[in-house]
Amino acid sequence: MKYHRLPRSSSGHGFTSSDTWLNYFTCFNLFFFSSANSHFKRTTNAWYRTHGYHTPFDIWLVLQWIVIIILITGYYGFSIKFIVKDEEYEEQAFLKEYDVYNVHRRSTWNFLGFFFIFIVIFTSIKVSLTDTADARVMREGKERDMSYARTTGIPVVVDGWCYICRSNVGSGTRHCKYCNKCVKGFDHHCRWLNCCIAEANYRTFILFIISSFIASTMSLWLALCAINVYFGAETVDDYFMSLYEIFSPSTPYIIVIGLFINLILIIVSLCVVLFVGHLLFFHIRLYLMDMTTVEYLSHQQQGRYYSDNYEDEDDENPWRRPYYPNPWRRRIMGGIRKLYIVSE
Repeated sequence: MKYHRLPRSSSGHGFTSSDTWLNYFTCFNLFFFSSANSHFKRTTNAWYRTHGYHTPFDIWLVLQWIVIIILITGYYGFSIKFIVKDEEYEEQAFLKEYDVYNVHRRSTWNFLGFFFIFIVIFTSIKVSLTDTADARVMREGKERDMSYARTTGIPVVVDGWCYICRSNVGSGTRHCKYCNKCVKGFDHHCRWLNCCIAEANYRTFILFIISSFIASTMSLWLALCAINVYFGAETVDDYFMSLYEIFSPSTPYIIVIGLFINLILIIVSLCVVLFVGHLLFFHIRLYLMDMTTVEYLSHQQQGRYYSDNYEDEDDENPWRRPYYPNPWRRRIMGGIRKLYIVSE
């Protein structure tokens, strides 16, 4: 095997200055942000994550906070400026013949925005900081198996025995490979929150999803109302006056900048609404099926997708229970499935 010597720089370290900055960036990226396979390779079995803000961070956790900051800034710094001020509220009727006033009152949307944004931020942090580890396994404190492979496709818990923690675990406990710990009542590992969703934080996670869906829907609605001021009005004077509350009147291309920001807020809000709405519907469906996410995925892998009649009494795998154990839930999901067929 031939080895190639790197060209030596004037500094005498064996690599160029550009290589130095590349190495710094690589080390920073590997320490803070991780994918599944690289994370498994870089962390030993002695390491485990205590909470969602325990390094290495997942890039999706950072992206979550970027999206939250964008929506908050867009909501209070842009979209809400196009809502009627309180002093003008009584002057603008929504339906004059019925004396129904405009529901777009700025103080109302200020309060609603603060209320739901506070819930989103609080629940996001609370879910991530909740320790979901199996307390009994942690109390035993057995020496971990340092040689067991923690890679995708290789199970860690087999027949109630965790090969890394070297401990017997309950039927609802799984060993999360991202967090490298046994989690009681495991549902799934959320990369957006960089933690496991389990028995200890599942209800808070559902509250986080619901509040995120409502907050993003409000952001989308206000962004659509803002752009409607430009395209729906007879003149653009109202749009100009609202932009003057945000930018200096001497700002060049103020209309173009306003429409561009408006379009970005609509796209980001719509993406969040669709993603979170799909996630919320998925977990409502899991509730009706009385299943966890990992159970649902196990059904898929075992080829029993959408199976209502799977009743194998000899199957003792707790992660492969039959769909819809309750009759009323079976009827509800049967109706939903019929709606899918009709809509296709």
